[in-house]
Amino acid sequence: MERAIGLISDYGLKDHYVGTVHAVIKGVNPEATVVDITHNVRPFDVVDAALKLKWSFKYFPAGSVFLILVDPDPAADPIIVATESYFLVCPNNGVGSFMFEEQPPEVAYRITADHYFLNVGTGNFRGRDQLAPIAAELLRLQSPMHLGEKMELSEVKRFKLPSPVKHPEGFYETFVLDVDHFGNLILNFPYSGEAPSAVEISGMRVGKFSEDFKGLKQGELFISVNPESYLQVVAYMSSASKLLKAGRGAKVKVYF
Repeated sequence: MERAIGLISDYGLKDHYVGTVHAVIKGVNPEATVVDITHNVRPFDVVDAALKLKWSFKYFPAGSVFLILVDPDPAADPIIVATESYFLVCPNNGVGSFMFEEQPPEVAYRITADHYFLNVGTGNFRGRDQLAPIAAELLRLQSPMHLGEKMELSEVKRFKLPSPVKHPEGFYETFVLDVDHFGNLILNFPYSGEAPSAVEISGMRVGKFSEDFKGLKQGELFISVNPESYLQVVAYMSSASKLLKAGRGAKVKVYF
């Protein structure tokens, strides 16, 4: 795959918003390849968007641009961040935080090249009118120098997730980091290669571990590892989230 624009938003697919962003990108850079990573980020949820970026960026070729259109704070400056291999176009709201743990920022620019912006009248849709044309031009230029004013890297907002806490009683306390489309409960606990003996969520203890999903009955709860190497609790051919009545943020105990 050639370098591309990876698109993440909370726009959903009901409305015309995603299609018009694609159209703007193609209008500026007809050769641009656009990959829709997801448009089902929880509305205004920067942490959710940061996770989806963390779990997808490494599959893109060097020189790709990630356009992140989750924008709960209209006062957040639109910025470009360049890492060793990629570019990020987004509001300065911390959405690149988890990606930056693996691809540290090398330079950052506050977007000022407003001659690229669309002037379509009323409304506040800077994802389409400002960030999309900048991302399209950046994919072509492969440099942010002419698109903004250089800013200090310390000005790029970042946040961290709390690490699992080990208790004297012999378990780790953590939480559900995400619930995927299948209802799997992805834990804030990277898999180290050692299988836990049990996980406790919503007062229910799950003690079976399986990496290959074989020999299980429908609805059976078990511990597994998600594609990005985080522990998860799964209900085979069912939804662990519904069975355990647990969602993102639910407290979890992990035993070894």
